[in-house]
Amino acid sequence: METTTITAQVIVCGGCASAVKAAVSAVPGVAAVEVAVPEKRVIVTHDGRVSKAVIEETLKKAGFQPA
Repeated sequence: METTTITAQVIVCGGCASAVKAAVSAVPGVAAVEVAVPEKRVIVTHDGRVSKAVIEETLKKAGFQPA
């Protein structure tokens, strides 16, 4: 498993965290998603098939622009 960390400036509350988790968790190959709201960080544990670009695109589609 690999871990990718992405910052998204618009994560400001628990509702945002829930939306991010739901969107990113739906990507095939993603095993776990953690969201640190104060740091505006998304930590994704995934297999090698998932690229950072795929995670960033998923965040964009969910309305969360990666920094």
